[in-house]
Amino acid sequence: MLRQRLITGPILIGSLFALVWLDDRCTFQDGGGVIFAGLFMILIPLAAAEAARLSRDCGVRAPTPLTIIVALTMFLTGVASLLVSDPTLAAGIAMFGPAIGFAIAAIGLASSRRIEGGFTGAATIAGIAIWTGLLPVFWLFAFRDHGAWLAAGLVLVVKSGDIGAYFTGLAVGRHKLIPWLSPKKTIEGGIGGLVFGGLAGGGLALLTAEQPPNMSLSMTAGVLGGVSLALVGGLGDLLESLLKRAAGAKDSGSVLPGMGGILDVLDSPLVAGPVAWLILRLGTSG
Repeated sequence: MLRQRLITGPILIGSLFALVWLDDRCTFQDGGGVIFAGLFMILIPLAAAEAARLSRDCGVRAPTPLTIIVALTMFLTGVASLLVSDPTLAAGIAMFGPAIGFAIAAIGLASSRRIEGGFTGAATIAGIAIWTGLLPVFWLFAFRDHGAWLAAGLVLVVKSGDIGAYFTGLAVGRHKLIPWLSPKKTIEGGIGGLVFGGLAGGGLALLTAEQPPNMSLSMTAGVLGGVSLALVGGLGDLLESLLKRAAGAKDSGSVLPGMGGILDVLDSPLVAGPVAWLILRLGTSG
């Protein structure tokens, strides 16, 4: 498992850098994001399908095609808000996403004329769509307003927290964090994840010090933001664990050797998206 992770991990990081290099040469209004918008159009259906399957294993009505449609609806509604210059109108358009998505889920399930589990199924599908379809939009805001390299750097900060927690727990982990939810996570690993996140955030601040104001992260924002991203990323990991344990599954899929499914890799960055966007808004002077 560890050997496979050590192979898959660098490949994913290298792919991220390649996509950032390519995205840096495209424009999304005033900044980047075009390549990653296309990437999300591929990843969102895969992640939504995994979450739908796990939900069905929990006994919830969550048809895969309907879940994917609702997730993409929320994502495209969020993308539409990116194209509007009026902040108030943009926020209103983005808020339409969950409302429209829930309506589509409810109508889709009601069309089968089965009453039982209809509302809980629609709520579950809407929740999956917010998780996998709406939260990525915050990363697109980050790419557009602060550039591909800085936004991608925060993605790596989030994953640094994951990596730090994993290896610290492996080395010195003794006390279980939440044994009933995630048996392998330890308190020592959690602390290690926060430390790694803070160090990675500080390193990102140093690397961006000479960049334009909107692409330069302050040291305070880098360190505190790194700790915050590691914390929120860990909560995202636990959120997925909650679904997997209820479904009796170890991983969300088997697409990525040593790492599991798409959700197993994206669980922490997805939930960390809003926090990353807020860090960039408050931690840069652009």
